[in-house]
Amino acid sequence: MIENRKADATNGPAGTNPATEGVDRLAAGAHSGIHAAAEAAHPAIDRLASGAHRAVNSADEAANQATDALARAGNKAGVKGEELYSASADYLREHPMVTIGLAVATGYLLSRLLASR
Repeated sequence: MIENRKADATNGPAGTNPATEGVDRLAAGAHSGIHAAAEAAHPAIDRLASGAHRAVNSADEAANQATDALARAGNKAGVKGEELYSASADYLREHPMVTIGLAVATGYLLSRLLASR
């Protein structure tokens, strides 16, 4: 009989433990607080993710534009280089004495530069 009274005193009037009820209420409050924080964080996280996607797309677009511009410039330079080569080859064929003079002068300059080392 004494054991039943002790059990009744620790379990409370309805047969439940007051300490367990307190822990349960605390856990329920923590769960609802976490849920509210998660719900509040979703819009901010979505905005950050959207902004990050826009930044990556902008960087990708800028890189593609730069690549296209460099390709166009390279093509123009290649055409100009071919035109310059063709024009100089034509000039050298039309003026053989100038070509021989340039070759002799270049050879002389190279021999002087390499001999001083």
